Amino acid sequence: MPSPTPHPFDVDVLVFAAQEGDKEAFGQLYDLYFDPIYRYVYYRAPVDEVDDLVETIFIKAWMNIDKYEKRDVQFSSWLFRIAHNAVIDYRRAHRSIAEIDPDMADPSDKQAPKELTEKTMLSKTVREAVDQLKEPYRQVITLKFLIGLSNTEIAEVLGEREGNVRVLQFRALKELKDLLSQKGLKAEFL
Repeated sequence: MPSPTPHPFDVDVLVFAAQEGDKEAFGQLYDLYFDPIYRYVYYRAPVDEVDDLVETIFIKAWMNIDKYEKRDVQFSSWLFRIAHNAVIDYRRAHRSIAEIDPDMADPSDKQAPKELTEKTMLSKTVREAVDQLKEPYRQVITLKFLIGLSNTEIAEVLGEREGNVRVLQFRALKELKDLLSQKGLKAEFL
């Protein structure tokens, strides 16, 4: 589940301090956004490249933070735009993409083996279906449901209008629903 979004005022204060050269403020921004950026990259790039890509994203953010201007774009959207571009650059440089590791289940000892197995199988089935979606659909599903961004934030990340994002989301969910029903999952899953 996505972590709670910090209050925009707090982020703005940290961004301003980081733009003034405050490394601790940037460190706090890093702590706030590391998990969502990592998850985004994890679902978009080969697992063995995720750490390097995330490192590159935050280095680019630090080196260019003085160029960030709030205006109509939230800091999180600006940061996800950097992540989006880094993943695109990686994909262009490495045309063959390795399979994403399907074993990302909760290793909690509190879950019963049957439930854990069912959850793992469901997760694998959904992941396979998401991987079969066209690129823009896969991206919207990842940003919306795995990262937890709003349609406004997704529009900022993708450079699209919010209405276009809603259309993409509708079409992506419809196609995902069809793929999942082909795999034997019922419609109420979505």
